Amino acid sequence: MIELYGLKIIDDIQFLELKGLLSAHLPDASAKKSVQFKFQSDSQRQILGELMVRAVLCNHYHLNNELISFLYTDKKKPYLKNIDHIHFNITHSGDWVVCAFSNKPVGVDVEKVRKINLNIARRFFSEKETAILFSLPHKQQFEFFFDLWTLKESYLKALGTGLTKSLSSFTVEFSDNGIILMDGEEQIDVNLKQVKLDRIHKLSICGFEVDFPHELKRLYIDDLLCMIQS
Repeated sequence: MIELYGLKIIDDIQFLELKGLLSAHLPDASAKKSVQFKFQSDSQRQILGELMVRAVLCNHYHLNNELISFLYTDKKKPYLKNIDHIHFNITHSGDWVVCAFSNKPVGVDVEKVRKINLNIARRFFSEKETAILFSLPHKQQFEFFFDLWTLKESYLKALGTGLTKSLSSFTVEFSDNGIILMDGEEQIDVNLKQVKLDRIHKLSICGFEVDFPHELKRLYIDDLLCMIQS
């Protein structure tokens, strides 16, 4: 079963007051990385993302935080050292930091819906997706763009390839039976789901299991501290 957790970032001043306490539960390398960001909001997303993963691993999977070690693939996807049966993925955008867990590779992507130059769809989306996008009323185009983007990104993150695999090389199709991915005439053997977050963020999950959550488990910073210390 795929598990989905998320929390909203807090005010910069509140975060600065808690930063030392939160960083104390991270390896030195992660704490040092957090000070390299120009904006406190980016530092916060990095710290909370890793802390949430560690908190869930401690509380749900009964691991010892001090023994948790992350490694990275050549495409920068994190995974657990010496543990093959727990897979996770982290995403953050706008107000949200989200992570997904599964017994098999999993990908999750959240994006804040915002106005962008929609012509970039011609570069990143398939011809079929692009045609549908520009056939919609203008107000719906931004929503649909981020529907497609998060679904595609979640698939690439599940694969662990990043953008080395072209987003335009496969097509998202919506049907009465759910969301599927097509590579030409062949359906790709993965499962996808969109999860309701709020009115200005889109959230999509991709995995190789059939048991998907209907909603995320909302956490708060106090929850993380309790979970990681349990």
